[in-house]
Amino acid sequence: MTSRRQLSRCIVLCLPAILCSLACYANGQSKEQTDPGRTALQHGDYLSAEMLYRQALRQNPGSPELLSDLGIALQMQGRSTDAIHAFEQALKLKNLPRTYALLAEEKCKIRDLDGARPMLKRIIRDYAGDAKTIAIVAPCYLELDEPIDSVRAYTVLLRDEGYPHDLALIQLDKSYLAAAQYFVTKLREHPDSNAYLAALGQASTAGDPRSAFPMAQRASPNFHGNLGFDAVLTLWHQHQDDPALLYQLAVTSGEQSMRQIELCSQQYPDSPYLAQQQFEMLADQGREEEAVSGFEGLLHSHPELPDLRYNLGMLYRKQREWDKAFAVFRDELSANPQDERAAARVSEALEHLMRWTELRDFLAPRVQHAPAPLWAMLDLAKALEQLGETGKAISVLSPAESEYPSSKAVHFRLLHLYRSTGETPKAVAETEWFKTQPR
Repeated sequence: MTSRRQLSRCIVLCLPAILCSLACYANGQSKEQTDPGRTALQHGDYLSAEMLYRQALRQNPGSPELLSDLGIALQMQGRSTDAIHAFEQALKLKNLPRTYALLAEEKCKIRDLDGARPMLKRIIRDYAGDAKTIAIVAPCYLELDEPIDSVRAYTVLLRDEGYPHDLALIQLDKSYLAAAQYFVTKLREHPDSNAYLAALGQASTAGDPRSAFPMAQRASPNFHGNLGFDAVLTLWHQHQDDPALLYQLAVTSGEQSMRQIELCSQQYPDSPYLAQQQFEMLADQGREEEAVSGFEGLLHSHPELPDLRYNLGMLYRKQREWDKAFAVFRDELSANPQDERAAARVSEALEHLMRWTELRDFLAPRVQHAPAPLWAMLDLAKALEQLGETGKAISVLSPAESEYPSSKAVHFRLLHLYRSTGETPKAVAETEWFKTQPR
């Protein structure tokens, strides 16, 4: 019988084949069909796959499946902006749900939050029954601070036999924990929440988080202490101003988070995902040296998990240790200079470190050729503004209006720049654009 570790390793190492299956077979091609491009993908020769698919597209330029395949070949090289262009061209020709998910994933990778967020909402709403589609975008929900949708996504994947069970449990643990934090934040904003917050505060030491359930039962006709997370969530959507429901959701989310960890520890004690989560918890407790040492150990023991070093950088990012995050993402980019995800994180770290000259010099070459990455144009414009080069900042962003016409970030930044330079007619035009957009 195949072990869980072998299954996880297989899923990671066979990623190109899996992606090919997701965007091609499920989008309408037969599993019996084979082609040299797919063979190149499966063998990790992504550049050859790109060349083969470009050749095929010259013969059949209207094929959405070939455009999807090309997008995957570009994606596997780390060329997110080029992959996005290919996926968008495919979707103009045909509705391909899993290609749509691949596009959303790439937008998430390069911090195009305006573009990714509505796509992710649609995917969890319309394709929740398709585990393979959900698997593509599941990590994005936590990155975009959408914990409730993340719970839904990993609940789907927990039931799917093809997805590593230990990974689903750990990601569901993280999702429920983020949901608990979300509902506690909501509860703090409510004027009638002091008693509930006190119960949660006492539970963080030695108390019972459910100690205020009797009071909640008396205070709210909507409160039913025996309901689970999904049922309470449904009630809360109908009564969002009820603090008793917010309190119950915070409690049940926290309990579910602990439950997933317990299950993973019992069923998969040697899981690298469990170990990674334990190291992240050490970092949250301020035990950073132990956490980093643990990550380094995993990098040696599980080299088949290529996102570990990136996840270490994201851990530093979560801790707002921007110098350390920058160093990790810079190393990632050095290992693969075409990795746009790493480049976007290097840029983000430099921005938070306010190293504006270095950021300008890092990004200037990346916007010289169309299509220039949206994140690079936005970050470069900010660096130029901070360096007192407002005119150049505008010249960088102006082409972005035509390349990314629906990006609110571009229009907002231009509105700010036009106001700062006294270009009133252009500022008014940007304001009018916002008035036409759905809220």
